[in-house]
Amino acid sequence: MAQPPGAGEGIQPRKSVSIPLFYQVLVSMIFVAVIPVLLLSVVSMGGTASIVATIGTPATVLLLTIGTVLLVLLWSYFVAFRITRPIVELSSIATRISRGYLPDREMEIRSHDEIGELVAAFNRMINTYRILDTLAKEEPE
Repeated sequence: MAQPPGAGEGIQPRKSVSIPLFYQVLVSMIFVAVIPVLLLSVVSMGGTASIVATIGTPATVLLLTIGTVLLVLLWSYFVAFRITRPIVELSSIATRISRGYLPDREMEIRSHDEIGELVAAFNRMINTYRILDTLAKEEPE
């Protein structure tokens, strides 16, 4: 279906912000360090008076500690999984390539940080290997 003249003009592709991996981990670590401080300040200021009155101070501190530990563990797992998943995939494909397997398609670039740059470089390496492999097969002996 033809679009009228000027349709689609002025629409620019959405640009994503590239935050280096180091800063993502740094912010995560600061976030994790601030949670217990905030929770302790709430308890010390008496913001949880009804909880303390109901279950007592030691139980409240224990409950807040367990909640903080669970939150920190979940956040750490999320950050670690986000960082290691593409590296594990690259390692697996590199091992398979060393055994003679050449993937049919490129790996998907899921982020625009250092890991994304690593995946892009790996894709370029695979494409170069494909070209060299094709040239070697075409060359008469």
